[in-house]
Amino acid sequence: MKNMLCHRAAGATVCLLLAFALSGCASMSESQCRQADWSARGLADGREGRSAQRLDDHVEACAKIGVAPDRAAWNQAWEQGIRSFCTASSGWREGSRNQTYWGGCRGQAGEDAFMNHYQLGQHLYALQQQVQRNDGELQRLEQVLRNAKTDEERANVRAQMRRLDSDQLRLRALITGMHLVAPR
Repeated sequence: MKNMLCHRAAGATVCLLLAFALSGCASMSESQCRQADWSARGLADGREGRSAQRLDDHVEACAKIGVAPDRAAWNQAWEQGIRSFCTASSGWREGSRNQTYWGGCRGQAGEDAFMNHYQLGQHLYALQQQVQRNDGELQRLEQVLRNAKTDEERANVRAQMRRLDSDQLRLRALITGMHLVAPR
């Protein structure tokens, strides 16, 4: 099926992207499976906030070459890593960077603190994105103002700019307030 789709594709780039999408993405390469330190892998997966099901991904990836993960070593280290991840400060950091949450904190002791601060961090991220969009719109309006032909046009653009400036002040105050209450 991949070959038939590739022959119909417009270019080599499309064909490569299509083949990649259809092939899926293994959690570990062949060399990683052969050389794995399962304690280190479990600790890293936990610290990244990966769910316990991540081990199943490793089992599937490594089974193709006949390598079986050390489940006990991975699980013990993952428990340690996920405890360090499921905290308020980690939730804040991940949310404010708009990072994907992999569900690792479900059922863990720090789940509530992590999720509350993850959502606050996401809100902070959204506010910062709005500030950037408003900055872009203000730049656009400055250009419109320079090119305005009538007093009425200029007055309309200035009114829009004042509303955006006011919105920017409000957004920046919210962002500052959120930083003041962020977990340390």
